[in-house]
Amino acid sequence: MDRRRLAPRSRRASGHHRARRTRPGPPTTKDTTLTPAWPPAEDDDFDAPNLGPQWSTLRRHAAPDWLSLTERPSHLRIRGGRSPQSLIGPSLVARRVPAPRSTFEADIEFRPLGFQHLAGVTLYYNTRNWHFLHITADDTGQAVLHRATCDRGVTTVDEDGGLPLPDSDTAPISLALDLQGPLLRTRVRLEGTWQEFGQPLDATVVSDEHAEDIDAGGLRTLGFTGAFFGLWVWDLTGSALPADFHRARTLVTV
Repeated sequence: MDRRRLAPRSRRASGHHRARRTRPGPPTTKDTTLTPAWPPAEDDDFDAPNLGPQWSTLRRHAAPDWLSLTERPSHLRIRGGRSPQSLIGPSLVARRVPAPRSTFEADIEFRPLGFQHLAGVTLYYNTRNWHFLHITADDTGQAVLHRATCDRGVTTVDEDGGLPLPDSDTAPISLALDLQGPLLRTRVRLEGTWQEFGQPLDATVVSDEHAEDIDAGGLRTLGFTGAFFGLWVWDLTGSALPADFHRARTLVTV
């Protein structure tokens, strides 16, 4: 049985941040009998000293040696962890995908010093199946946007698709994952304007059915945990370079 999965954090009696739920205003038409209820958006501005109960961490507790909500008020600081292939020390904070059609957005400030520093948003199932929209640096030190995918343990990166990014110290960069049934679309917001980044990805990579892996006639991995949206930071140098997340939003779409 594959026990490499996201385990819910232990809950505390107090100090949880209650996520702010927002709804658009009521429709202006008089006849609303056929108008479906608009699903709520859930925003976390990371204003509380502890993570809310909707968040989970992977294979380690939310400890101050790698995660903080107080070092920089109204920001979640995540220090870079080990690679996905490592079974110890990942720096992933995630929440369950609420629906087959849903969106996850996050504002991030990150200054990678090299290609071994990565931070961004992920659609994650387990160690062997995930998509990762992330900021890293190219050989010149320029911050760039890339996507990586792991499909049953085989990782691919769009090395030719790097989008140069402005300095995030000037303004946070917003990243988004749009789950649309079997497809995953990725977006980035630069200078206040959202733009789609790359072609749609295969979202079935993070399905229960795909995660169940048969190897040499035997069961290698069970698929039962469900998919997660997450905030993920890697530092493959071991120096724990941090990324700051100012806001995370989850929205069920129609």
